[in-house]
Amino acid sequence: METRKLGEDCTASAETLTYKGLTIREVEVLKWSATGKTAAEVALILDVTARTVNFHVGKAIQKIGACNKMSAVVQATKDGVI
Repeated sequence: METRKLGEDCTASAETLTYKGLTIREVEVLKWSATGKTAAEVALILDVTARTVNFHVGKAIQKIGACNKMSAVVQATKDGVI
């Protein structure tokens, strides 16, 4: 898996937003999570709180139908979203 550096582009494209109704922010947090970033690190990158990151992760987990963050990341990766 490719590792991104701080500040690299991890934004969502228009195509990814049709995937299970994910928002731009939900895709972003999944992309950063896929690179191994913690909620605290993603929060610093996106200039939000860790609680906000965890909220978006939780919503993404629900929409994808996964049981946890890593399962959501794996499923989104397999489906070409991130």
